[in-house]
Amino acid sequence: MAVNEDYRQTQIAREVEQSARTLAHSTRDVPTPSDSYALLGELGATVDHLEQVCRQLSRWHAAAQEPEHFEGEDARGDGTGTATAATELESASAALATASAALMRAHAANGVVRWSE
Repeated sequence: MAVNEDYRQTQIAREVEQSARTLAHSTRDVPTPSDSYALLGELGATVDHLEQVCRQLSRWHAAAQEPEHFEGEDARGDGTGTATAATELESASAALATASAALMRAHAANGVVRWSE
């Protein structure tokens, strides 16, 4: 069961990145072919969670208020940093939803294969 660990968000994101990097390096081959089914299922669930994170961060950025959450923008900003971040995070969320649907289809297609061991 997931535990709400608000105070560890950055650390958790770092751990996810490290695990994703390790997985990326380890999937050049799949030594046990039947593991590909579970792998696709786990990837689909992970992408679903990342989509949720992006959607929630988009909403948070859209609602961020000065001075409660930030103290203006630096000289390079045009006063729309939080709005732009919210829009781009919503785009990322939509892209991840598309990726999730593709992973679900791949998972279903993989499920009919009789893998040799």
